Amino acid sequence: MKSTGILEHEIQDSADCGLLRGEDFSPPEWTDYVHGILRERQLSVKDIIFRCNLERSYGYQIFNGTRRPTRNTLMILVLALGLDAAEARRMFELAGRAPLYARCRRDAAVLYGLSHEMTESEVHELLLELGEEGLL
Repeated sequence: MKSTGILEHEIQDSADCGLLRGEDFSPPEWTDYVHGILRERQLSVKDIIFRCNLERSYGYQIFNGTRRPTRNTLMILVLALGLDAAEARRMFELAGRAPLYARCRRDAAVLYGLSHEMTESEVHELLLELGEEGLL
């Protein structure tokens, strides 16, 4: 798959709109997105599965695309990967899960954790203090 930058240049430089009929315009799949983030941050799937305390086979199934992550698993992943709110929103969207919603106290705590670079454990403790279901 072409990078977005290359695709943008091809669009700008093309004299023919036939380019727009190609297959390059589908949004990236969740697995492509998360693997790109892992490469960017120089992390391995194994590292993240361990850090998120995921059951090994479930973790690999998520990362190879054979299973869709639960919303709770996504919350743990976005914290473990240190994503910002926009990156987290995109990850939830691509995984086919409802995005974090600021009016939901549990989601708001995760958003707070993302904004304040909290660990998964710290957000878990915050959730428990607030009387909400924890992450872990």
